[in-house]
Amino acid sequence: MLALRLLWRNWRAGEIKLLATAIMLSVAVVSTIAIFTDRLESTLLEQSNSLLGADKIVASNQLPQPAWQAQATADDIQQTRVAHFASMVFAGDEMHLASIKAVEPNYPLRGYIDVSGTAFAVVSRNIERATGVPAAGEVWVDSRLLPLLGIELGDTLQVGERSLQATHVIIDEPDGSGPFSLMGARVMMNWADLASTQVIQPGSRVEYQWLLAAAPAQLSGFMDWLEPELSEHEEVMDIENAQRRLQGTLQTGRRFLVLAAIMGVLLAGVAIALAARQFAERHIAPVALLKSLGSSSGQIRYLYVAQLVVLSLVASLIGLLLGGVLQALVAEAVVRLYQVAMAPAGIASYLLSFASGPLALLGFALPALWFLPTVPPVKVLRSELEVKTSAVVWQVLAASAVLVVLIAVFSRNLILALTVIAALAVVALLAVALAYGLLIGGRKLGSQAGSYWRLAWASIQRRRAASVLQVVVFATAMMLLLTLTVVRTSLIDEWQVKVPDNAPNHFLLNIAPSEVDVFKQLLTDNQLAVEQLYPMVRGRLSEIDGEPKSQDALNREAQLTWSANMAENNELVAGQWWDTWQRSSADLPGVSVEVEVAERLGIELGDRLTFSIGGLVAEAQVASLRSLQWESLQPNFYFIFEPGALDDYSPMYMTSVYLSPDKKRFINTLLTNYPTVVVIELDRIINQIKTIIAQVSDGVQMVLIMVLLGGCLVLMAAVSGSLEARKQEVGLLRTLGASRRLILGGVLVEFGLLGLAAGTIAVLASEVLLLGLQVFVFEVPVQPHYGYWLISPLAGAALVGALGAFSCRRALVTPPAIILREAQ
Repeated sequence: MLALRLLWRNWRAGEIKLLATAIMLSVAVVSTIAIFTDRLESTLLEQSNSLLGADKIVASNQLPQPAWQAQATADDIQQTRVAHFASMVFAGDEMHLASIKAVEPNYPLRGYIDVSGTAFAVVSRNIERATGVPAAGEVWVDSRLLPLLGIELGDTLQVGERSLQATHVIIDEPDGSGPFSLMGARVMMNWADLASTQVIQPGSRVEYQWLLAAAPAQLSGFMDWLEPELSEHEEVMDIENAQRRLQGTLQTGRRFLVLAAIMGVLLAGVAIALAARQFAERHIAPVALLKSLGSSSGQIRYLYVAQLVVLSLVASLIGLLLGGVLQALVAEAVVRLYQVAMAPAGIASYLLSFASGPLALLGFALPALWFLPTVPPVKVLRSELEVKTSAVVWQVLAASAVLVVLIAVFSRNLILALTVIAALAVVALLAVALAYGLLIGGRKLGSQAGSYWRLAWASIQRRRAASVLQVVVFATAMMLLLTLTVVRTSLIDEWQVKVPDNAPNHFLLNIAPSEVDVFKQLLTDNQLAVEQLYPMVRGRLSEIDGEPKSQDALNREAQLTWSANMAENNELVAGQWWDTWQRSSADLPGVSVEVEVAERLGIELGDRLTFSIGGLVAEAQVASLRSLQWESLQPNFYFIFEPGALDDYSPMYMTSVYLSPDKKRFINTLLTNYPTVVVIELDRIINQIKTIIAQVSDGVQMVLIMVLLGGCLVLMAAVSGSLEARKQEVGLLRTLGASRRLILGGVLVEFGLLGLAAGTIAVLASEVLLLGLQVFVFEVPVQPHYGYWLISPLAGAALVGALGAFSCRRALVTPPAIILREAQ
């Protein structure tokens, strides 16, 4: 009870309000970041899973076993079945090899199907969101199927033994780039009509997909039960292995959000440490009085620890509530902007946010207060007696230990945690060394400067330790914010570059050799950029240097091509291209191999590769290794042969082209003139990826704002630590006749110099931290950021100078007598 009474008395006296405010706002910032990050990540996962139509897919050439479906029902897992296959569809005398998808009524489990009554619709008023799937006896068809079969909506087409009516045009659907979509225009039918078509017979090439969806923990438990039951014929797919490019985008977004959360924890800890330091200095005299009245060191330590525990729990609860409100406002902005439902946060993010307050207090505040029980009672009589405070090294070690725990829990990424901790250690040493050098080296310059500068330098030198601490704090806060800003900007720029506006959004395949020249002319006449046309034959790698290839890598046919020139998105890693390569004594044609496939298969320069092409054998020698930019959306190949190497095989050609929405109807003309050409529409996938990236980018920007609030809290806490002493100095100067203008000018110069030093240190330290992040975490090319070398020092001087003047504003307008009386 005594601890509670002292806590209330300290609160009423105002001595503990700053510490409580620091804890409350720190937990608010951390909880806003943690809860919003959790919700954003869950929402992005759901949004990205809409590309699959489910959270997990079990793909096989057989239907899922009834026992599996029964267990899924018992575990309350949403499920549906889809059958993918290719089949000829007929309308009168016309026919087309279509990609058919038979779906059950509850398809899809994630995402939506958009349909229209107009072919190639791009205007939103012509597009509606479907509330179900095609009814029995109906089909929904791809826009390009109408001109291919010469039909209109309402007409019937024949699928096997069943006539079905085409009622809607499919504009958008999950898994529109499925395994059979390469076969031709898409057709969606009801699962109930599948048997009556009699298309699927024993030995037919069909892929059954069992779609599953549930809460992450619930689905994870079911998959733990299911996976041991699966055979080699079943493959489990999710967004991470189905969309390699999207996986990279989401992983980068996750890393940034984790980094933002870590920055929030660091800034919160610094603010709490500064507030606790000030709290401890104010309680030296009260502790001395208690000891003079007979209190033991253990009793005093219990009183203050109990106060801190109660204070941290209450302040953390208030901060958690405030953070919940703030993240709800941020989430509401995302909902209004994108018309998406934000997923709820898990209980772990709330518990972690609440626990960050007591943990941060334990590591950052308790060490600063630990020396209080050692204050001698004689301090009551001898106020000039110097009290030995806690050793800085112990404070640093305690803060570092808690910091490691918080970062490890927040990041769930050991490399990221170690990178940030190592960078902060380097930053601390660099900041202290440079701060002392700037302060000592500036003494002579300050003594020769004008009155404003002399006053500023005198104040800095008089509080050298405090000034160094402020420089370190300012530099750390600015370094964290600068790093976060640079990473955020570079990531968004990188994402935008990965999906350029004019990226090819349609692949055109199955172009006959006799049609290549007239096909190019058709593209030119329609003012479309003519990309390189690649010849293709399908082949399987069977042997490497005469030894059978491993069965656990590249167990499928690959598209083989040949080209005299290397594409722009290819880069030679090893070996020579055809203009400098010479055949060996084996007189085998050359082949260039993609470097990642070469690593997986153990292929090296000079190896002899054997391919099976349509039952025939072709051999080639590895002439070079290439790296590819898969995100360029240009045609890419694992194997490129030298010209003439595959002349004995009948190739078909393919290329890529960019079609703007207003030229979408060109597909109609193209398929009318070349009905055998296969068109793969990538624009839908690109648009979904861009939407997800936009959501990540805006979420990142909102998280950055939350971290900026934490930075402002740190700056305010650093300035408030010396505010009382500054008030007394201002009172004395004004009593001695100093003008407000002189005092204000001195304060501006003093804090401006501290900010300049902090900004200089911050930009150097941020380059160190960015180097580690670029190399070990984000795996992007290392590059300096020259623009910030000028911006950071100037911004530091302006920001900290304005902050100092704002903090001392009351001392400039209050009569000196009142200031001195308050200081006492």
